Amino acid sequence: MQSVIRSRNCGRECVRGRDNRNPELRGYTGGLFEWEVLGTCLVLSHGHMSYERSVEEVMRNQPCDPHRPRGESANLFTAVAEEMAKDGFDSDDLKLFTAVGSTLDRFHKVDGFFRFQGVTVTLDTTIDPCKNRATARADVIVYAEDALKGYPEAAENIAMKFRTRRDEMTKAGR
Repeated sequence: MQSVIRSRNCGRECVRGRDNRNPELRGYTGGLFEWEVLGTCLVLSHGHMSYERSVEEVMRNQPCDPHRPRGESANLFTAVAEEMAKDGFDSDDLKLFTAVGSTLDRFHKVDGFFRFQGVTVTLDTTIDPCKNRATARADVIVYAEDALKGYPEAAENIAMKFRTRRDEMTKAGR
């Protein structure tokens, strides 16, 4: 028996026991979606290492300049840069890193991250419209449905994380 539930976390309607994805996403897997949105890190997972070492390894092994991502990554980057510009942020310091396939992805469940003036916002990309934000390890979930619309929800959430962290650093006097 199927039951319709409304996710307490995101408000989306989900049907247990059924494919909840948009028909436009039929045939996609989570791995394919993360690869298409973020690309693949140049170093693949080779066993567990600390979170910090995993981040450093990812930063050293990018397929392109993190200031100028290519393909679908460029669309996400542009959406975030435009959202941050509304708050007066200069996107010259904004960088997007892919962690897809790396130890950071496989063991720490972070598909990628933005970095801006020393502040990091981590990403998890998913085709599951009911993925629970409360149990995700990343700061922001990038849903496939949002990608189809040009990333307005993800861009807003990422910019909000940067604002919050900037305010926290200002209060702490850093």
